[in-house]
Amino acid sequence: MKKVLIIFLCFIPALSSFSQNISFARDIIDTLSSPEFFGRGYVNSGERKAADFIAEHLQKSNIQAFKSGYLQFFNIKINTFPGAVDLKINNKKMTPGIDFIIYPDAPKTDAGFVARFLNEKTYSKGDSAKALNNLKIKNKAIVIDTGFKDVKNRKLNEAAVRVNIVDRNVSWHVSGAEAQNKQIRIDVRRTAIPEKIKKIALKIDARLIDDYQTQNVVGFLPGKACPDTFLVIGAHYDHLGMMGNQAYFPGANDNASGTAMLLDLANYFSDTTHMGKYSIAFIFFTGEEAGLLGSEYYTEHPLFPLKNIKFMLNIDMVGTGSDGIKVVNGSVFKNEFETLTSLNQKNNYLKTVSPRGEAANSDHYYFFKNGVKSFFIYTLGNEYKEYHTVTDKAAGLPLTKYNEVFKLVVDFMKSF
Repeated sequence: MKKVLIIFLCFIPALSSFSQNISFARDIIDTLSSPEFFGRGYVNSGERKAADFIAEHLQKSNIQAFKSGYLQFFNIKINTFPGAVDLKINNKKMTPGIDFIIYPDAPKTDAGFVARFLNEKTYSKGDSAKALNNLKIKNKAIVIDTGFKDVKNRKLNEAAVRVNIVDRNVSWHVSGAEAQNKQIRIDVRRTAIPEKIKKIALKIDARLIDDYQTQNVVGFLPGKACPDTFLVIGAHYDHLGMMGNQAYFPGANDNASGTAMLLDLANYFSDTTHMGKYSIAFIFFTGEEAGLLGSEYYTEHPLFPLKNIKFMLNIDMVGTGSDGIKVVNGSVFKNEFETLTSLNQKNNYLKTVSPRGEAANSDHYYFFKNGVKSFFIYTLGNEYKEYHTVTDKAAGLPLTKYNEVFKLVVDFMKSF
């Protein structure tokens, strides 16, 4: 961590500017998505290293902590892959994170399997159900090509391994990682598959942790007139972490970008000349990728009453912006959305500010479910398409409209 601390000290001169600082954001993104943070997941305490980094920054920015400190601890149940994640097809070794991914509920294994291949050429559509029911696949690996990968047939659950052939780059997720499934499921990129699949060998070091301690990071700035009323700005700092000891998922856009903007906003509002009427809480959530665990826990154990929150704004994936932003709950809270669009039109920040209905797709959700007015904003644009991949790296993230989104968020917070 010595290198990380040295890098962090280099950020401190940027704090005095108290304005959106894209260079500062790039440095934060580059650091959080570096191998030293292990993908900000649950292998090698990657998310804890990120939390400590964020808390140190909040302290340097004179953001106040609540009585319990910056870190809000709680325990989760999580399946992890700290060691080998190896796949061989016909003795051809696949590259984890590039050629294949395993599902997050995979159990520990070290075994070989006879492979059975299913596609439209193997079975006609009319006889597929009957043919599947007669197929002997117990203790075998079943490889499912396009046309069969979505088939709903209980027979498929008898296979020890289920391999789905995909025509895109493989992407991972860790939702559903609170348990281990008996069947091992794998996605393999079509271009990596040998012509004829006869056997599959797997070695997976999976460890289910019943009481992994993780943490949200929370700080606040008191308001001038109504310190007991809060505006909340949030972003999740966790990502997918490590899938074995080779593949790590940097998470530059998702969501080092939102974390960087939230730290930048903390810098801005820490200037007393920018202090508003209401207090502002900055909440960095953990466990979003595992199922919104951090925001769910926070709303069940708030550090101040949820009824005292005037509005909550969640920032997640803001690395693009050429086509504007999408606003989840924009069609729900119409007055606040009108304020947001008016500010954008007045200042000509973004091409579009598009509304969307309610969705349980990020950390705003449990606030919304508990009666708190909330938006979730993310940027739009085809200039960067990496999502849950090993190639979501800082070097390629354009931050096309970072400054404009930052200014719009500041204006919107000041409108209250």
